[in-house]
Amino acid sequence: MGKGDWVGGLSAAIITLPMSIAYGIAAFSALGPDFRPHAALIGLNAAIIGGFVAALLGGVPTQISGPKAPLTLIMTTVVASLAAEPILHELSTGREWVVLGLASLCVAVGGITQVLSGWLGMGNVVKYIPYPVVSGFMNGIAILLVWNQLPSFLGLAATDSVTHVFLDFSPVHGWTLVIGACTLISIFVTKRYFKKIPSFLTGLIVGSGLFFMIPVFGGSTQQIAAIGELRAVLPSPTAFSELKQLSFDSFSGAWMLKIFMYGIILGVIGSMESLMSAVAIDNIRGSRHDSRRELIGQGMGNLIASFFGSLYAAGSIPRSIANYRAGGRHKISGAICSLMILFIFLTLAPQIGKIPLSVFAAIIIYVGINLFDRSTLRLFQAMRTPGSVRRDVSVSLLVNAGVAAITVSINLVWAVIIGVAISAAYFIVKMGTSVIRREYTSELICSNRVRDCKQITILNQNKNVINVFELQGPIFFGSADRLAQILEARMAAATYCILDMKQVTEIDSTGATIIVRLHKSLRKMKKWLLISHINANHGLAQFLAISGVKLVIPEDYFFSDTDLAIEWAENRLLEQICPAESCRHYELNDLDIFLGFSPDEINQIQTLLTKNRFQKGELVIREGDTDRDLYILTRGSVSVKIMLPLSQGEKRLFTFSAGVVVGEMALLDGKPRSANVQADEDSEVLCLSRANFDKLLADQPQVAAKLLKNIAMVLSHRLRARSDELRVWADY
Repeated sequence: MGKGDWVGGLSAAIITLPMSIAYGIAAFSALGPDFRPHAALIGLNAAIIGGFVAALLGGVPTQISGPKAPLTLIMTTVVASLAAEPILHELSTGREWVVLGLASLCVAVGGITQVLSGWLGMGNVVKYIPYPVVSGFMNGIAILLVWNQLPSFLGLAATDSVTHVFLDFSPVHGWTLVIGACTLISIFVTKRYFKKIPSFLTGLIVGSGLFFMIPVFGGSTQQIAAIGELRAVLPSPTAFSELKQLSFDSFSGAWMLKIFMYGIILGVIGSMESLMSAVAIDNIRGSRHDSRRELIGQGMGNLIASFFGSLYAAGSIPRSIANYRAGGRHKISGAICSLMILFIFLTLAPQIGKIPLSVFAAIIIYVGINLFDRSTLRLFQAMRTPGSVRRDVSVSLLVNAGVAAITVSINLVWAVIIGVAISAAYFIVKMGTSVIRREYTSELICSNRVRDCKQITILNQNKNVINVFELQGPIFFGSADRLAQILEARMAAATYCILDMKQVTEIDSTGATIIVRLHKSLRKMKKWLLISHINANHGLAQFLAISGVKLVIPEDYFFSDTDLAIEWAENRLLEQICPAESCRHYELNDLDIFLGFSPDEINQIQTLLTKNRFQKGELVIREGDTDRDLYILTRGSVSVKIMLPLSQGEKRLFTFSAGVVVGEMALLDGKPRSANVQADEDSEVLCLSRANFDKLLADQPQVAAKLLKNIAMVLSHRLRARSDELRVWADY
């Protein structure tokens, strides 16, 4: 603890004290003017007790906690509803204290909610509340804050209506309005031009000073409402003592449910406010807060404060920043802030009680004006944007306005519930439009299996029978049926449907059922459903196994990557169209590399070739070897694989079918082998060694030149095919 912590705590206390009093009076205004001094104490208890405990137990060193506008408005709703409850009016004495006890019970429930959220690590859940809901909620609160303070700001009598003032200005008390207006103007001016001076302190001094100067100007202060007689007393844990008057048999269970619901909302909104403040402090301090500990600290602060009678407290960005900029660096600065508030109150309680209500009303009106979310105005401007963006903006604006309207006209609980429901419904509809990231046919993308010209020609003549659909996001009840409709329509002319599920994050039972239904539907039409990348997501593969998908769809239809699925479909297509091609044994005159050779030239080369056989899994070429032999694959298939240094695994690059050449790069450039070539099945190759090629070059240069030309043509065809694929991917 250093000097900076003392100065920071004092600076934060100067800001927090007037706001705590203002919020306390506002929250318990329904209990009448006689309860105002106690209401002020209730607001202070949140900053003194709640703030003290949260500072010591929380996870943000410079966090300053106290009453906040949104939380105060929730408390206002709770108190007003309880004050109007007929059962409480039947009590002979102490109705106000019973209301305080029930309101404090609401605070306790919120505190327990926060503690559990922190303990269970659920602090991040509040991040998933849709922003339009939060924005509309804040806008509704801003409107209510301003509206509820207008009677005190204008000096209206209890029987006067704010709406009546718009028609008849006579009920307005002139001096009260002047005090409130001067307080509000001084806050705005200080905030704009004198940023180092606490604006609320300036407003408090200006408004109070003007009040005490009224007799100098010949006016009277008798009709100007003030807090009342405020005694300097220490907080006492007696908030629940009067609840013994209440018979819970007669007090409806519905009301207890309301208290429970309001308590949970206090906990959620309080968590959101505190964590937002924590993030703002992190940005200034260049550190990271402990969100779990912060929620536990805030929850314990509110739980303990509830026994003393308190508003709900949460972390505050302006107060915390004031603490930090004044030198506060440790948790003790927050505790010092609470102790400073207690000291100032005990010292100046009688003088504080004389401050006009219009001063505090002006402070809350300023908070309400600043609480209004400016991004709502940008939504109105964005309505001029054409296309789908305008639709999304319209929905956000509708949710925003709807939540704000419900907040103002009904209550805060229904505002949050309906707002989240609207946003969730829109999310489901939006996610349900399509989970297809992109789709393509084998006309655009073929497999990495290298084939001879005849097989390529057959595949090119049947380009559109293989359709690949890359899926993304969750496949759930909102999107699965739409996906099935699209796939069934697209598969009218195709035979093989490949679902690339690499980007799929989740799948529910509805999605799994749709996949099974699609498989059965395609099989009836003698078509195939193939699924790739399913094993890469263990949770996804496990769910499909548990849900019975893998019992219906054969294991052979699941592939580790999409290229293998395309290759399987190509092989199946070749077997159907030209069965002889799948197991063909090639003679030299059948090979593309000997295209244009005369029988004599082929016979000359035949004498230079040696026949080798390789069993399945045997290496034909080893990575790093320095031989420069050319291999002609006449039967079977081999795959080119490279070693991955980081994962210590291997990756397949290409598969070569019978009728093609392998190893031509080493023959041409003389460098060591760049990859392993492994037999996928029992295979047969003809080997042209480098020595025999040099002999051919010396004895028959024209034949050697023709062979090199054909090798170049084969390489050119491969490069063009890959270039076309790259062009397709670039377009996506």
